[in-house]
Amino acid sequence: MEWTEAEQRIREQIVPGTGVLKCNGVGRREVISNRPDRIAMRTGVKTAQTKTVSYAMLKHAFEVLQTTGRFDSADFRRKFQKEYIAAPCRYSMTGGVLVEVGVARLEPGFSDRSCRYIAVRSEEHTF
Repeated sequence: MEWTEAEQRIREQIVPGTGVLKCNGVGRREVISNRPDRIAMRTGVKTAQTKTVSYAMLKHAFEVLQTTGRFDSADFRRKFQKEYIAAPCRYSMTGGVLVEVGVARLEPGFSDRSCRYIAVRSEEHTF
């Protein structure tokens, strides 16, 4: 799959109200908006706090997945260190979007807050 196809899926499928899978593999973050340059999601459990991920973050994650077959927080931090420090949840928000559109699957880590994403090849299905 090429980025243009993945991007089209994201723009069509990640709409307000969509639930994006969290790193723990159970909880979901509600999508608030999908704008031309970024996607906003609710991050607060007890508040209405939101964070955004950019299409540049999504493209980077997609390209790493396609090249190496996996994407983890170290890959995210290499390119988006400042954004990760400000809001570590942006890593799982990015990976979660790719899970929702069928280009990645979540692989749980050693705790509720750790995970990585594995590329889904065209012959695999996530749903």
